[in-house]
Amino acid sequence: MKNILAGSLLASSLVFGASSVDLNINKDTLEINGNFSLNEAYDLNNNSDYFLTLSFLNSEAKSSPKSEKLVSMGFKMMNPYISDNGFTFGVGINTVWADNNEDNFLAIPINIYGAYQIIEDLHIDTHIAYAPKVLSFAKAKRFASGELRVNYKVIDNGYAYIGARSISTTYEDDTKIKFDNNLFYGFKVQF
Repeated sequence: MKNILAGSLLASSLVFGASSVDLNINKDTLEINGNFSLNEAYDLNNNSDYFLTLSFLNSEAKSSPKSEKLVSMGFKMMNPYISDNGFTFGVGINTVWADNNEDNFLAIPINIYGAYQIIEDLHIDTHIAYAPKVLSFAKAKRFASGELRVNYKVIDNGYAYIGARSISTTYEDDTKIKFDNNLFYGFKVQF
């Protein structure tokens, strides 16, 4: 009972401080993401939007005897203005820990974000992350991920989306594991 209460309090406090939360699934995976705006909390300038990012992905692939987890925490800066052509960009860095092998995996990938607003209620966004050997630790050799989403506004602050992603971890012994390489769908709420 204590664990359920503590978990509920933690989850509600994270959602309370979040500027956006999203949940997505496919046949094998469940992912929860949160972006926490730092601009208001730390009275930062408005030339960029600064975020603390948290992500948890759990995979229950039939080919693996146990569930595989990917936990990420990082920082990103986004241009708050959409260009005349509908584009906006951002960069970031995060720490990724993977539990998909018997060896430890820790990497610090560099991230690039992009979005294109087609019409007011429809936009596409992408996210690419890469960590070469110099940014990989423990038994990690390389981390790479890419994601593309099509988002449609269904309520004032909520988007339904469909996307595709590829996430892979490479270890020092050249074991390469495709963590996820599927279509997914989900819902994102912005506060």
